[in-house]
Amino acid sequence: MPGEYNVYMVAEIGVNHNGDVKLAKELIDAAAESGADAVKFQTYETSRLVSRNTPKVAYQLKTSDPNETHYSMLKRLELSKESHHILFDYCTDRGIEFFSTPSHVEDARFLDELGVRLFKTASADLVDLPLHTHLASIGKPILVAVGMGTLGEIEETVSIYRLAGVMEHLILLHCVSNYPAALETANLRVIRSLRSAFGCRLGFSDHTEGTAGAIAAVALGARVIERHFTIDRDLPGPDHKASSTPEEFKEMVRDIRRVESGLGDGVKRVIDEEREMRDISRKSIVTRRDVVRGEILSQENLALKRPGTGIAPRYWKMLEGRRARRNLDSDLLMDWDYIE
Repeated sequence: MPGEYNVYMVAEIGVNHNGDVKLAKELIDAAAESGADAVKFQTYETSRLVSRNTPKVAYQLKTSDPNETHYSMLKRLELSKESHHILFDYCTDRGIEFFSTPSHVEDARFLDELGVRLFKTASADLVDLPLHTHLASIGKPILVAVGMGTLGEIEETVSIYRLAGVMEHLILLHCVSNYPAALETANLRVIRSLRSAFGCRLGFSDHTEGTAGAIAAVALGARVIERHFTIDRDLPGPDHKASSTPEEFKEMVRDIRRVESGLGDGVKRVIDEEREMRDISRKSIVTRRDVVRGEILSQENLALKRPGTGIAPRYWKMLEGRRARRNLDSDLLMDWDYIE
């Protein structure tokens, strides 16, 4: 199950292979060497996904040929079924997980037959309830991106997995559907809100620049981090410019591994590295001045000072009003044997 132990790092190759299996293999190699646990692609048939008059969104107009239609762009970036088989086997040989985002039920069926062990749905398909109904019936782990969605729409989709009895397989990915997204718009506290609302594992599909967003998401409880991935931002294609390079992805993985090692298990305890500091820097009850045998102990002759190896301050009231059993020197750590 992704994110069950360590944070699950996904390199979103998406369509950055540009329809070229050789480039896709280079991306897989680079992702594996950069510390990714998995690479994710997109599985679709253009004719099923978009109508021919669908416009490009603004960032696609900037990052691809503006004279090329949305339909033509996706058709050029479409992976054949044969290519899926080749890349799936290549990932198996490289020891990195292959999975993909199906756009329709037919795509999900194909990926299931291919042997993928998990799925992801795009933010745009949060509202494709037939697709979610089918994925819930398969019973494999599913990452559901919730960019552009309202809590009501998320609830409607989550209820499908709840009714199917597979909530343990569901991971919601917080996402801001912009490429790139400004860190100031990331609203990362949504991760906690989603966990509170739906009680499932959470992740972050990160479109921000740098590593700060991903690191903060992990600190807030994200167990899956997904980033678009390229070997060269100057390659042609709509998503390369908003993608991480291998060096950036490697840096993110390194920083997240350091952060998660410091998150611990949440159980408050005294760790071994604190014990010397605790003994020295805490205070104990000591004599403020010389005390004679039989003298009543009070604020006049007692004080709190370091180190913390004597009687703890919480026992102050138990000492007040009692008598010294023997003469006591000034600045002496009190001991129960000194008290009548």
